[in-house]
Amino acid sequence: MNRLTGESRERGVVDDRHTHARTRVRRGGVVWLAYAFAARNLIGLLAPALLVFLPIGLLAASALVLLVDGSVAVVNGDLELIGAPDASQLMWSAAVLVVSVAGQAVALPATVLLATGRLAGEDVSISGALWAATRRWPAMAVLVLVGVVAFTVALVAGLGILVWTGAQVTAYAVMAVLALSAMPCLLAVAPVVLEGRSARGAFARAYRLTAGASWATPLTLAFGVVLFPALAARAVNWAVSGLPIVPVVAGCVLALVAVPFQAAVIARLFLHRVVIKGTIAEFKEIVEGLPSGTPDPAKRVPVLAVLLLPGLLYGGAVLINPLGWLEVSETAVTASWSRDPDSEVPEEDGRPEPELDPSDLQALYAGQGRRMVMLMDGSAEAKLLTCEDSSCTRIRFTWAEPVGVAGGYTAASARLADGRLVVSTWAREGVDNDGLIREHEKWRARLGLLMCDATGCVPAPGGKPITEVTRSSQDRTVALAARPGGGLLVAQLHELPFSKRDIDKEGLSITTCDDPACPRPRTKEIAKLPANRYAHNRSGLIAGAGSDDRPVVLRFDRETGSIFVISCDDPACAQARIGRPVREDRPYNFEGRYGRAVAAMVIRPDGRPLIAYRDVIDGAIKLLDCRTRECSQADTATVSEPGRNAGPAMVLDQDGRALVAYQDLDRERIVIAACAETRCTHTPVTTIRRGGSDGLAMALDGNGRPMIAWMDVAGYADWDLVVTTPLNLT
Repeated sequence: MNRLTGESRERGVVDDRHTHARTRVRRGGVVWLAYAFAARNLIGLLAPALLVFLPIGLLAASALVLLVDGSVAVVNGDLELIGAPDASQLMWSAAVLVVSVAGQAVALPATVLLATGRLAGEDVSISGALWAATRRWPAMAVLVLVGVVAFTVALVAGLGILVWTGAQVTAYAVMAVLALSAMPCLLAVAPVVLEGRSARGAFARAYRLTAGASWATPLTLAFGVVLFPALAARAVNWAVSGLPIVPVVAGCVLALVAVPFQAAVIARLFLHRVVIKGTIAEFKEIVEGLPSGTPDPAKRVPVLAVLLLPGLLYGGAVLINPLGWLEVSETAVTASWSRDPDSEVPEEDGRPEPELDPSDLQALYAGQGRRMVMLMDGSAEAKLLTCEDSSCTRIRFTWAEPVGVAGGYTAASARLADGRLVVSTWAREGVDNDGLIREHEKWRARLGLLMCDATGCVPAPGGKPITEVTRSSQDRTVALAARPGGGLLVAQLHELPFSKRDIDKEGLSITTCDDPACPRPRTKEIAKLPANRYAHNRSGLIAGAGSDDRPVVLRFDRETGSIFVISCDDPACAQARIGRPVREDRPYNFEGRYGRAVAAMVIRPDGRPLIAYRDVIDGAIKLLDCRTRECSQADTATVSEPGRNAGPAMVLDQDGRALVAYQDLDRERIVIAACAETRCTHTPVTTIRRGGSDGLAMALDGNGRPMIAWMDVAGYADWDLVVTTPLNLT
């Protein structure tokens, strides 16, 4: 039997009708010729993908809107699901995946039919192609299942070798060889839809046609059907990254446009191999078996309109926001920062540029103008990170404390009425140039203040040392608060004098100053509180002052979770009252607790505090609505579910509600709870993409919106400082 050529004869009959088509598909360079063909005929070849996937997409989007229930937000101009998906969303994802694969099992073979007809010079209607592909769906389903199994085996084999031997080259080589061996599964689409073969027969046909080109055919399929479309999607995504709306619109368009190019490669490669290895009769049978019918005219404008419809609907939903989704501005401040300390450049005075550590975030304040300022402090001197606005796209990162201050405890801070910050610092004496103590009896550390504005920090003018410690191990827990008349309140925990010493007690003193520089400090001990001298840095301290200038101090035990509130009856604190709203008298090393206690406090206009804290027993974030200034009586609300929660941070909004922000680590999201008394509404505002951490602070920006600064930490060099601002929180 003669093989098929341009001048072939079979049984004395000259094949004039299909000679040109056979000659055309015999040419090499299948991928480039198929892509050029798909580009010329794109409008006509797009119809099956549009008719199949557009209804699927609209139904899936409608179902998702019903399922998200407040867990969706417009983040930087794009819709995002906040946090880890719940069971209903996972079921939705699985259903969309299954339906999309089923749709592809119709759209791809239907497009192969259309492409084959145009390559052979035959008229194939869109409806006929879709109907023929639908009738072959059971065989296509088997092809999909076998293909998924084959590529899964390739992936598992490669990963197994990688885990077992650690040989990356060998593992990737094995995956590549196995994946290429399975590529004829893609070619089997053509025998199913063009020749009406069963799945088994289509596999056999595909592998027979591959014979003689055992590497060329799989490589053609790999590049033309898989790699080039994937690379095109990556390139477009890179080109439009950072733009709102555009990446999603471009992704929708590329997903639909890719189908004609993939189908054109499969159709041309199949005909190419049939011409080379088959007969005239086989080619004629394929062409004559194409669905007959009047071709549907391809109208460019309607097709392009339908192609762009998903993107237009998405863009309209984001820009108009008819459903009132939360809108969020978010910036990863350190995304472009180097994590290599050797890359630092010394400042003009020879001091190195400040470094940032994922444990440094201490506080966030509204600074001067529209600026927002973060206090950063860890093992080195304190630093200030200043954002020019609440988006924090332009920043200034500088040292706050001078060189050589006494380390060991984090700096305290407070915001003054004019937007400046006052920061505590400990100057030391009795150390050498390397910071080592020369003579222990001469070592001194004196508590002073720094005044910080947009340009940096300077020692408080005329300020005097507020207190002095003589041993490096002495407790130096300090809290600051601005007084309503313009002065400053300094609270300190300290060891009791030897004559009053009780190993289970520590002293609480306050220093009141009429000027924030504190040139005339007045210090008074106001309470003795239980303490454990064997636990380092065990106590947390927060200071505040009501509108009537009466001090309120919160002291909490980081290990046991116990909370004390100390309130003064007058600004000079002639008499103090002590409340203990949380009693967790467990030893600091008991099992089953959820980390260390963390607390936040705000003072309402009437002087009563609101306290948010993390319960060390079950990890839940709770809110104390104190009925009295010392919080001896309080109503309690459980703000978060028990589990792994980080935070909290708290502010009072312009309506007097308590806004409590925390990291819900179990559900991978940050939540703001807006509480009126003990009634709280919860709004997820962003997703925790790495692992989160205890670093979280919040303040109201110049527009009265809550701005959250938080650390998203996965590892030593894999972390970011993130700023998240809900723009329309209600």
